[in-house]
Amino acid sequence: MKYITGDEWLRVKGYWLMVIGLMLIAGCSSDSSGEQQRSAGSPLQVVPYIAAYQGNDALSRRAVSEGYSPYTPNQDISIGLFIMPASTDAQLVYKAQLVRYSNGDWHSQIMVEGNHDYTIYGYMPMSITSSISQSDENTTLTLTGIPAVSADDICFVTGVKDGKIGDAGDLLQGKFDYAGKTTNNYLCLLFDHLFAAVNLHFTVDPEYAALRSIKLKKMELTTTKSAVNATITLTPNTTGADPVTSISYSTTNGTSTATFFENAAGIELKEDNAATIGNYFACFAPDLDNDLTLVCTYDVYDRYGNKIAERTTPNKLRNLNTVRGQLVTLNLNIAPTYLGVLSEPDLDNPTIKIQ
Repeated sequence: MKYITGDEWLRVKGYWLMVIGLMLIAGCSSDSSGEQQRSAGSPLQVVPYIAAYQGNDALSRRAVSEGYSPYTPNQDISIGLFIMPASTDAQLVYKAQLVRYSNGDWHSQIMVEGNHDYTIYGYMPMSITSSISQSDENTTLTLTGIPAVSADDICFVTGVKDGKIGDAGDLLQGKFDYAGKTTNNYLCLLFDHLFAAVNLHFTVDPEYAALRSIKLKKMELTTTKSAVNATITLTPNTTGADPVTSISYSTTNGTSTATFFENAAGIELKEDNAATIGNYFACFAPDLDNDLTLVCTYDVYDRYGNKIAERTTPNKLRNLNTVRGQLVTLNLNIAPTYLGVLSEPDLDNPTIKIQ
């Protein structure tokens, strides 16, 4: 066994101290450089805006002031975003779930880093299966397994801009770039509709209303297709032009049902609440506008307030001739040709009308 002399020990000790020192210096330089490259970041917070549905006339959608409004759904709905670093050395694609907090802000758990550039695309609700691909000119967003009819308003992002609510005056379609900051990463989003929609206004025939009350409990929309796949091709631009180059739909055979109104006690159908019921609408793929059936469940009461029966009535809708982003309003009049069921009070003084 060879023993190390004192002088040799000093030389070995000095050598390793030098090596350790160089490693520490190199480590510090690496950390410092990494911090400069990565920079600090913060969670992405978004402010969504949604396009107004079209009626029969075309509606301009170039800017927030022209056809968009803050998105305030009746229930919380998740938003899916593809957040893609623009630098060539960062190939990660983040799929972030954003949910609305009680204060109205929408947050994600994705940390957006300062001094980094991103391109951002998205859709809602996030429960839909999705994928994304890019070429030099276009971005293709593919959504699969979408219910063919839905109470959710299926949408996709058509533009983004740095800013909070109130900062979106010059938010235009076609721009998908975002520069990350070290703090306060706020992003305005423009959403447009993937499907068409239908809502309903009910009236009751006056003569029938004198004898019966109708309390609507549920509305459902059904179709003979179970699911829809959509391929959305977007072309970014800086002019505010519509970035949608094309949208193609394919359907899967089966059945699909969406419940878009439900009230256990029922809402009596009257002229003064027609607008309230009309606020509820169901969405569907535009290709299915001649394959829709409305199913209504309602209770029937006599003029004395006695419940006679519950009814479930399917009605095949006419061809709605819709396009994506169009809302069709149907006016439905309840006017039976006869009273199917008489209550006991009805027999007090029956009237016979001879034709």
